[in-house]
Amino acid sequence: MIFSNYIIGLILVFSGLHPFHVSITELIYKEEAKSVQVMHKVFIDDFEQTLNKNYKVNLDILAMDDTQSIDSLIEDYLKNNFSVEIDGKEREVVYLGSELEENVLWCYQEIYKVKSPKIFEIRNSIMFDEFDDQSNLVHTTLDGKIKTIRLVKGKKTQKVKFQ
Repeated sequence: MIFSNYIIGLILVFSGLHPFHVSITELIYKEEAKSVQVMHKVFIDDFEQTLNKNYKVNLDILAMDDTQSIDSLIEDYLKNNFSVEIDGKEREVVYLGSELEENVLWCYQEIYKVKSPKIFEIRNSIMFDEFDDQSNLVHTTLDGKIKTIRLVKGKKTQKVKFQ
């Protein structure tokens, strides 16, 4: 029952009718590459509002053909609002780029040189500075196992353990 409510909520959220503010982040450990791929999915209108306020710009992301011209803003914003510790050690999260998909923006990052991770400490305060009801779902995948956490204003950091 809870799972079906979760699915229905996600359908409503990503159908363009988002009654609340949410982002979804996925961390996927790739054993063969010894890296963690990071993908953020955010609503363009919410993220645009956040960037406009934080960087005192007037973006219209929906009118853009691509996001290369604003990648430096996105990179800086993510650097200030998203971080990962793996097994107690702060890791560099490298920004790779972003792309538009209808009413959402995908932002891509990667963490390199990761060997056999067990504990991820994830800080995700994306859009907490703009929306009091912002909720950030984070799915972490390791060896086919998925663990999900929900970060909200006041609780922007949590640990995910695979042991």
